[in-house]
Amino acid sequence: MLLLAAFVSTSFPCAAAQRPNIIVFLVDDIGYGDLEANNPECGIPTPNLNHLAKHGANFMNAHSSASVCAPTRYALLTGNRVYRGSNPMGTWPAFGGSQILPGQKTLADLLHSEGYATAFFGKLHLGGVPSKNGPYGQFLQGPRGHGFDYSLTLPSGIQAKPRAFFRNDRLSRWDDRQKDFVHFHNAAAADPHYQNQTMDNWSTETAGPLLMHDALDFIDRHHEEYQGKKPFYIHYCSQAGHTPYTPPAFFNIEDPMNTREGIPVRGQTTNLRTDMVYEADIAVGLFKERLLEHQLWDNTLLIFTSDNGVAKGLHSTWSKPIYHDSKDGLYGGRRTEKTQTPAGRDHINGQGVVDGIPIRGKKGYCYEGGHRVPLIFHWPDQIAPRDVEPLFALHDVYRTVAGLLDVKVAPQQAMDSVDLSDLVISGDTSTHRQHLMIQANRPTKSQNKNLNSWSFYTTETEGGDLTIWKAIINNNRKSPQMTAMAEVAELYHLSTDPGETMPVSDDKRSEAMLQAYKESISNPK
Repeated sequence: MLLLAAFVSTSFPCAAAQRPNIIVFLVDDIGYGDLEANNPECGIPTPNLNHLAKHGANFMNAHSSASVCAPTRYALLTGNRVYRGSNPMGTWPAFGGSQILPGQKTLADLLHSEGYATAFFGKLHLGGVPSKNGPYGQFLQGPRGHGFDYSLTLPSGIQAKPRAFFRNDRLSRWDDRQKDFVHFHNAAAADPHYQNQTMDNWSTETAGPLLMHDALDFIDRHHEEYQGKKPFYIHYCSQAGHTPYTPPAFFNIEDPMNTREGIPVRGQTTNLRTDMVYEADIAVGLFKERLLEHQLWDNTLLIFTSDNGVAKGLHSTWSKPIYHDSKDGLYGGRRTEKTQTPAGRDHINGQGVVDGIPIRGKKGYCYEGGHRVPLIFHWPDQIAPRDVEPLFALHDVYRTVAGLLDVKVAPQQAMDSVDLSDLVISGDTSTHRQHLMIQANRPTKSQNKNLNSWSFYTTETEGGDLTIWKAIINNNRKSPQMTAMAEVAELYHLSTDPGETMPVSDDKRSEAMLQAYKESISNPK
């Protein structure tokens, strides 16, 4: 049973005003190898992210909590594996009820209770409930119901209805004369503008500039009001780089509906998908620029990551198509997106590469390319710059942030999150994950639709070096804690086979990992 529990906090060694501002910058379907810092054959210029990676903790073995977006978004905000929410595979419909159950506290709830101003921008994918009696166009159980003071939400991102923004959980329309979002007072006022769940001035091309314009405006207003005496937490869920792959021709934060002037984006890289990765890099740079302007950059913790591995993308080919996926067909080896633009170059291994070896798979897969993601913690003069090898899951962000702030979390909350703050700050590996489990959205080597796969990791220390084993385990899709159907489908020694090309036959190890998986899925952490 889930209990409604209050957070218990300790005193932070610094005054509240000295606590860092926090920005979680979550991109959509961008792979580990989509960053130049992680991939020598990257075809996308990412100078701002390269700077973060060089001057922060850049994680080499970070994983989204699932290989698709909605489950990861729940896990990141709550610190729970997705099956602890209302749907074991995640909640996708905008108005299908909330994935977050009553009593489950989000990271925003925690930080709000610690005196932070909290704001949510972008794709939600956690569901909600339309209000029958409240203000027109309102939905319940959105960000405002889960710890956020302010929100500008795309309930389903840019890929599905409703094709509209919701400001503070109310249907909103951008007024280009006021340069602001406005609400409708009733259906009669909305009808001329909002039909078939689509706003008349909706454009996927301008979604990113509008989100960034509003986020920077939030920082300006917050700074003007508090002058650095109250920290903020921004949970920024960028639409880049999800389909329908519509980067703006120009990124204009002062006049966001104007795509004829500003920072050039479209046509600057390999293709439209990679242009959106470049757009995300630009957005990170704009955050930095505004924070420097207000002298807030040095006391801002910025966490950059992706909700899952790289998507299929455009014009992609594989050098060794020897594997077969039931949904996407043949794949394998080096993945190349051939340039389609005069300014671009071929983009190779967007799914990621380890020691020159391409990792396997992409979004949706249980293999590394499905959920190994870029993850950078950047906090000037506080986090030692380095590459970090131990495992990290995005649901660990919750307790790790709490650890960085010296805030205690009630045991009934963030049940699967591990505090890895010492690892983030100094590289101390005395606290690291020995087990990790990541959810995929379909099974491996099975046509049974009642199953889905989990990537289950164990770590060992051999001669002072960390070695990682991975079992792919198929289990009950609807009730993963009922483990009677669980079985090991494949086993890999990732430390010697990062490309997952050589499955290991080791019945003893497979059985031990299966038992560890069963114990882990039934218990927190």
